[in-house]
Amino acid sequence: MEPNLLMSRTFLILGGMLVVTTITSRLNKAYETTLEAVFTIGGTFLFLFMVMIYGDSYPLNLVMVAIFSGFIGWSLGPTIAYIGEKFKFRKYLKSKAVLSKSVKKNPNPTFADKLFGADDEKKVIYYYKSEPTKTFDNMSEEFKKLKDDFEKTVLPHDRYNQEWQNVVFQAMLGTTLAVIIAGSIVALVPTDFSFLGIFLWISLLALIFMEILNAFVFKSERRRLLYSYAGVVIFSLYLIYDFNALEKAIARGDNSWGTAVDIAVNLYLDIINLFLDLLEILAASD
Repeated sequence: MEPNLLMSRTFLILGGMLVVTTITSRLNKAYETTLEAVFTIGGTFLFLFMVMIYGDSYPLNLVMVAIFSGFIGWSLGPTIAYIGEKFKFRKYLKSKAVLSKSVKKNPNPTFADKLFGADDEKKVIYYYKSEPTKTFDNMSEEFKKLKDDFEKTVLPHDRYNQEWQNVVFQAMLGTTLAVIIAGSIVALVPTDFSFLGIFLWISLLALIFMEILNAFVFKSERRRLLYSYAGVVIFSLYLIYDFNALEKAIARGDNSWGTAVDIAVNLYLDIINLFLDLLEILAASD
């Protein structure tokens, strides 16, 4: 039974983190102030650093991972609510017979636009099905009227909530299946998957850079969706990589709290990021 001590500790920590995250994400559905958002982000990185420092110090390590997962959950609630609001708004537009199409943002791209791909960037314009020639964008008065009506008539009455809950359930189910499949691959395939490490690290850095660029420069929903697909691939492979790290640690008889915390936190981050990317994809698939 001794070789299973590390596995027990790892999944005990992982399960506890997911429970804490679930509770705190239910408690917070939106940031009340910008300061709260900044405090949450800062606290997340601070306690991630504390987890790394006190990983071997039982039971302080469990306190650190609990607080860290609480901060993640506090930020996860508003993130899920934001994706849900976009999903419900698309449903609302559909009920109003409002259609959309993509057009090029810049018909005359510069060399810099071509270099960074901005010449391929598109923006969404909207039009009523009954009047396809009259278009408007998300900065127009017509769009603002639709948005105001949505916030007054849809959000307070929680219309489309059941459909949204189905999407969340599908994302949770997909994440669960990915975890089971990744664990099964590591258990059944006699291959050392540690070679994935460098490729995944480079891919993750590139994905983070492109998402930051999209958030502040391109601001494209289409690009965001493509990055979500890339995220699903990256974090699914990271699950295999981290399960493989657990298997190797068990094989060498490492039962330390530090190793258990390290692997549990890595698996936890894989699961959270995979869930969010799947949720983004499923919410947009309608």
